[in-house]
Amino acid sequence: MTGTLVASSPEDVNARLRAEGKFVFEVEANPMRVDAQLDRKQIQRAEAAKRVKREDVIAFCQQLSVMLETGVPLSEAMEAFSDQTPSRDFREVLIVVREDLDGGEPLSTSMMKWPRIFPSMMISLMRASEASGTMALMLGRVGEYLSKERQTARQVKGALAYPLFMMASSLAMTVFLMAFVLPRFATIYGERSATLPTPTRILLAMSNFITTEYLWYGPLGILTVVSLVVWLKTPSGRRAADWVRLNMPGLRGMYRQLYITRASRTMATLLGTGVNVLDVIDICRGVTNNAYYDQLWDTMTDEIRNGRQMSDAVFQHKFVGANVASMISAGERSGRLPEVMERIAQFSQEELDASVRQVTAYIEPVMIILMGVVIGSVALALLLPIFSMGKVMAGG
Repeated sequence: MTGTLVASSPEDVNARLRAEGKFVFEVEANPMRVDAQLDRKQIQRAEAAKRVKREDVIAFCQQLSVMLETGVPLSEAMEAFSDQTPSRDFREVLIVVREDLDGGEPLSTSMMKWPRIFPSMMISLMRASEASGTMALMLGRVGEYLSKERQTARQVKGALAYPLFMMASSLAMTVFLMAFVLPRFATIYGERSATLPTPTRILLAMSNFITTEYLWYGPLGILTVVSLVVWLKTPSGRRAADWVRLNMPGLRGMYRQLYITRASRTMATLLGTGVNVLDVIDICRGVTNNAYYDQLWDTMTDEIRNGRQMSDAVFQHKFVGANVASMISAGERSGRLPEVMERIAQFSQEELDASVRQVTAYIEPVMIILMGVVIGSVALALLLPIFSMGKVMAGG
């Protein structure tokens, strides 16, 4: 099949087609002029969709699930939620979804138009619920899944936020000392023609560079940062960043458990509702979002198409533990793979919690010591001439 879709990116096209059960071979992007196909209101709603938060989607799933369970019709439940949601941007999107529902479109089909808001996992579950008549149950599952994912993401971000804050604070304090405090000491030492120790001379040279050569290192620093950001968006840059996440001491355990938790939780939710295995694997690819785990999903897809088991690919992957692969193999043999994946998700979540606590416990003293060493070294280099050479202050 071939065709044309209006979307914000090739990734959005791929997500919508996969949600429809199609296997995508190629997506070719053609920039489109703003003409009759996209009027001003459509553009405004597309921009509003970029500002919708995941918390709004979670509240939507939870409240819609409750209303449907109590017998409220879908269209009426959508209207009630859109009227009370505090997010104006999400309200604009829900208005379009309600219009589609009133026009006879299924909810999953309307959601596919908003891949930035409704994840592919949610769309797959909505399609399954429409076929089985269990939409209230599915929405509850989606809300629970997204809540757990948000909690997991917050755990990881919280573990990384502290060291980044400490590093930024240490760097800012060091720059302040070298840009504003050191020049005063340099004046004192210069007036007395002191013979300074080597650490002090090095520090004064660095201070002079910071205060006088900013026209050089300022643009150079900006260019370096921009180049790094651009490079990280390339396949080689992304692969390098993914390798660091999976191999850096202290962080590798946390990231490996994070990916296993997300993938197993997604598989448990989707397989339990009868979603096609290949579709589940494709959704897991977006959940992990790591080049090295993409290799796992590619191998897994090939194994399944060749009539073999999913666990055969897991056993070959070095970033998945042998215990996890053994449990998946046992689940496939017993026909209880969704339950096994749910147990793996629970186990991995516990391991992730322990990894986050461990990383936080280790990083905090390390960062404090590092800050003390950096700032202490600067202070010691400043005061070393005073402590070691009394004649400097005496004018000798």
